[in-house]
Amino acid sequence: MNAKSVSLRNVAKAFKDEKNQTVYAVSDVNVQIEAGEFVTLLGPSGCGKTTTLRMIAGFEDITAGDIYFGEEKVNTIPPNKRDCTMVFQSYALFPHLSVFDNIAYGLKIKKLSKTEIMKKVHGVLDIMNLTEYKDRMPSQLSGGQQQRVALARALVMEPGVLLFDEPLSNLDAKLRLVMRDEIRRIQQQIGITAIYVTHDQSEAMSMSDRVIVMNKGQIEQIGTPQQVYQRPATKFVADFIGTANFIDGRVVEAAEDRLHIRTQTGIMMARNTGVHRVNDEVSVVIRPEAVRLTKGTENVAVVTKSVFMGQTQEYEVEFEGTTLQITENNPSEESVHRVGEFVSLQFSEHSLHVI
Repeated sequence: MNAKSVSLRNVAKAFKDEKNQTVYAVSDVNVQIEAGEFVTLLGPSGCGKTTTLRMIAGFEDITAGDIYFGEEKVNTIPPNKRDCTMVFQSYALFPHLSVFDNIAYGLKIKKLSKTEIMKKVHGVLDIMNLTEYKDRMPSQLSGGQQQRVALARALVMEPGVLLFDEPLSNLDAKLRLVMRDEIRRIQQQIGITAIYVTHDQSEAMSMSDRVIVMNKGQIEQIGTPQQVYQRPATKFVADFIGTANFIDGRVVEAAEDRLHIRTQTGIMMARNTGVHRVNDEVSVVIRPEAVRLTKGTENVAVVTKSVFMGQTQEYEVEFEGTTLQITENNPSEESVHRVGEFVSLQFSEHSLHVI
């Protein structure tokens, strides 16, 4: 497949509200997606991620800015002429056509020869493990199989860019896990550029080369899954990706490798990334797994909630007027703390992040 890069330069989308005032669904979006990369647009409902995807596809006109596929500006190119295909939330399969004919439909529209259609469809049936289902009707398939057919129908067109609009949201939880692995495997096998929209953090984290976190029509952060989780750029990103505790404070010392931060809970140490200076007001981001509960006399807290989750034990503790959420892995190896118990908190300095 001829994978293409995608570039969004100062892209914006404005609407008129009921009072005829201009409202921006997306504003000043700048993104460079490399050929063969898997990038996810992640954010809450109404953040502008689907609008952005639809502008890339050509289903929405852009108000300002430019979109490029490779070196080609596609602003005015209609959806059917753009080198991209979209996999929708609803599979949109033709109920009266077999699996084979559903997949072949776009190729027939392009007036390819029967020999070429047979070759291409059989190739994609093989990649998608659908060969044995080629003569079935969509009504005879499970949800996961229908989703694979929808993906096969997009792939057979050999687009430069493959777009996904929340394609797994209609599947049950277990099947979603299987299908996200399947989509990622196929994307890597074929080497196609993929842009994927979801509000599911675990989907974004497990599938993507990079994640674009959006909020209120703007980009909050672009980074690898590790970067957006371990080094969130803003409080919104830290709060939206996974679970985060925040303790506010002021930088009182900025050594070469660490910051000393005075908080209501005392002095906390965190890695110095070179961004903050003495007297800066900051928030310390504490992930639930960055704290260990022990017996001791330092950083004493009281357990207010203790829930066994199988692989983990989830706690809430009250610490100097602040409620912290803490997760301990493999609780069968640990001593489980009960509600009302006093514990000592050990913070993993390397895991704390300052914003």
